[in-house]
Amino acid sequence: MLRANFAMRVTECVHTSYNSSRSIHPMPSSRFDCAAFRSFLALALAGVLYLSIALANLSLPGPNYDEVADAIPALELLRGEWPASALKTIRVFGQPMPIMMLHYIGPTSIYTSLAGFALFGISVESLRLTQTLIGLLTLILTWALARVWFDDRVAALAVVLAATAPVFVWWHRAGAFFSSPLLPIALSIILLLTSWQRTQRTAPLVAACFLFGLGCATKLLFAWVLGPIALTAFIGLGARETITRLRTISPATLAGCAAACMLGLTPFVIHNVPGLDSFRFIAQNALRSRLYGHDNLDILNNTAFQATQLFRLVGGDTLEFNAPAPLPLAGVVLVASLIYTAIWLWRNRGGNAPTRLPRLFLLLSVVVITPLATFSVTAIGGRHLFILMPLVILLIAGALADGLRTGMPRWVRAATAAATLALVLNGLMGNLALLRFFEQTGGRGLWSDALNRTAVWLESGFAGRPIVAMDWGFERSIALLTEGRVRMREVFEYTQDPSPRFTDVSLVLLRDPANVYVFHAPAATAFGGHWERFERAALKSRMELVQVAALHERDGVTNTLIYIAQPAPRTFTAPALADLRSATLSSGVELIGGDVRYDPARREVSVMLHWRALVDALPDDTVLLHIVNQTTGEVVLAADTQPVYGAYPFSRWQRGEVVADPHWVTLPEGLPPGIYQVRVGAYDPQTGRRRAIADPRNDAAGDSLMLQTFEIR
Repeated sequence: MLRANFAMRVTECVHTSYNSSRSIHPMPSSRFDCAAFRSFLALALAGVLYLSIALANLSLPGPNYDEVADAIPALELLRGEWPASALKTIRVFGQPMPIMMLHYIGPTSIYTSLAGFALFGISVESLRLTQTLIGLLTLILTWALARVWFDDRVAALAVVLAATAPVFVWWHRAGAFFSSPLLPIALSIILLLTSWQRTQRTAPLVAACFLFGLGCATKLLFAWVLGPIALTAFIGLGARETITRLRTISPATLAGCAAACMLGLTPFVIHNVPGLDSFRFIAQNALRSRLYGHDNLDILNNTAFQATQLFRLVGGDTLEFNAPAPLPLAGVVLVASLIYTAIWLWRNRGGNAPTRLPRLFLLLSVVVITPLATFSVTAIGGRHLFILMPLVILLIAGALADGLRTGMPRWVRAATAAATLALVLNGLMGNLALLRFFEQTGGRGLWSDALNRTAVWLESGFAGRPIVAMDWGFERSIALLTEGRVRMREVFEYTQDPSPRFTDVSLVLLRDPANVYVFHAPAATAFGGHWERFERAALKSRMELVQVAALHERDGVTNTLIYIAQPAPRTFTAPALADLRSATLSSGVELIGGDVRYDPARREVSVMLHWRALVDALPDDTVLLHIVNQTTGEVVLAADTQPVYGAYPFSRWQRGEVVADPHWVTLPEGLPPGIYQVRVGAYDPQTGRRRAIADPRNDAAGDSLMLQTFEIR
C-alpha cells in the first residue's frame, strides 16, 4: 500500500509543473514534496551524466606536467621516499609530511592524491578518478546552496548546467592545477555563513573560519573570496547593520574563530615561521613575476584578458587542451544574466526580497574576483578563475528560473526554455566533441598520450642510465606513468631564451656519455630555445647528438625527441660552402671557409669556421677572432680562443682532417650603426706572434683574414 502510494505521488510529481509561487523555505502541503523530489531527481541524473562523461577513458589525454605535480609527493610517500618534489616537508612522529608544494600552494591536493592512490592504486586513472569525485562533491554542494538560497527549480537547473558544462567536467577531471579542492571549500564556507547569518549559531561560523584557513593554505589566492563576502555584507545589509551584527559576536566566539582559522592555516604558518618565506616570495614578484615576466601593474589590459578568459571558460572552451570548443552560448547567457541580475538588484534595492543577498553575492563574485585574478606571482589565465564556475552557474540558473516562472509573459517563458535547452544540448555536444577529439588524437602537445609511449621507451630502453629532461613537461608525468621507477633530472628554464647558465650546465652534462636527453619537438615545447642552446653546447664540446627515438602523436606529429651524445667522429670531407676561402696559414692549416650570422635582437654574432689540417702535429695555436668597425678600423671585440672552445685543439688533428670550429660572441652595447668586419687568423699563445696567411683574395692584412661583414642598423 505504501509503495503504491509512493508511486502515485512520484507519477503526480513527474506530470505536474513546478509551483511557481513556491517560497524560499516552503512548508510542504503534503508529506511528499514534489518540487524537492524533482530537484533530487535532477541531482541524481546530473550526477550520472557528469560521471558518465568525466570517467570515460580516464587515460586520455596524456598526463600534463602541472596536472600531476601535486601527485608526485604522494607517489614518493607511498614508495617510502622523502617527498623531495614538495617545497617543504617536516617530520611528524618520525614520518615525513609535506606541508607546502610551492610558496603559495599548500598540501591539500597532495593528500587528496595520496588518498586516491591508496584506494585505487598509483596511476593517471586513479588521480583523475579522485579529482572527478571532488568535482562530484562540488556538484552536490552547488545543488545544496541553490536550494538554500533559491529553490528546487534553481537547484535542478544549476546541477544540470554544471554537469554539462565542459570546463566544469574536464577541469575537475584534470585537477585544474591545485584548484579543484577550492570549489567545495568555497561552497561549504558560503553554506556555513548562510546558516550562521540565519541562525546566529556559533558552530557554523567557527567551521567557516576553519575552512577559510584551509582554503588559503590550499592556494593563497583563495583569500579573494573575502572580497565579495565583505562587499555583500556592507552593500546588502549596510555598514551600520554589518558592524552591529559583528559586535554581537562574543569574545569567546571570536577566539574560537581565530583558532579555527589558524588551524586550517597550519601548513602555511609553519612554512613562514620564522622566515616569512611566502611573503618574501610574493614581495619579490609583486610588480613583475620573475618566472614569466607578468606585469601586475598593467591592470586594465590584465582585467580585459581575464574577463575574456572567463567568457571563454563559461562558454565551454577548455583552453588548456588545444581542443575544439562549442559555441560560446553559455558565455553570452552569462553576460545577459549579469545584466539581468544588476537590473533586478536595482529594482529591489529597497526591499527585503529573500534572494537579494545571494544574487548580490553572485554578481559581486564575478565583478570582484575577475580583476583580483589579474595579480599573480607567475602568470594569469583561466585556471585562476575556475573557483568562479559554480557561482557563475548559480547566477545563470537563477536568471533562467525567473524567466520560467508562472506569471512571466508567454514569449519570455518560451525564450527562456529554448535558451536553457540550447545551453544543455550545446554543453553535451561540446563534451562529446571533446571525447571524440581525445579518442582520435590522444591529446595534443603537452597533453598528448605520446608521453605514455615516451615512458615505455625510457623505462625499457634506458634502464639504469641517467635521464635528463632538457625541456618542460616530462619529469612529473613520466614519474607517475612509471610509478616512480623512472625519475629524471630537470635542467630547463622557464623562458624562451635560456640563460648562459643553461649552456654551462649543458656543457657539464655532455661530459657524461651515459646521459640520455629528452626534448619536446619544436611544435610541442612550452619554452623554446633549449634545443638550440644544447646543440650549441654540443658543438662547443665537439659532441655529436644522436637521435635514438622520436615519439609521435596519433596523427603523426612529432612530440618527443630522445638523444644521446657521443664524441664527434673525425671527418676528412669538406662541406659544401657558399663562400670558399682556401686561405693557408704558415702553421700548416687551411681555412676552407666560414659563415657569419648576426642576430640584432641578441646583439650576437655567430661564426662557423671550417679548417683543414695540411700536416700532422700542428702547434697548439689560438684562433684569432676580431670584430672590427670597417669605417674606423677599431677592434670593438676580441674573442680569441682555441679551436672548438678548447675541446679539440690543433695538436689533436690529423693530416687531411676537416674540423668545424664554432664561435658565438655578444657585441657590446652602444655600437654605432655601420658595417663591421669579422677577421680571423691564428697565433702562438706563448709569443703572441700571428701566423702568416696566404689568401687567394689578398685580404689578410696584418695576418688576419677578413672573413665576412655584417651591418648594425
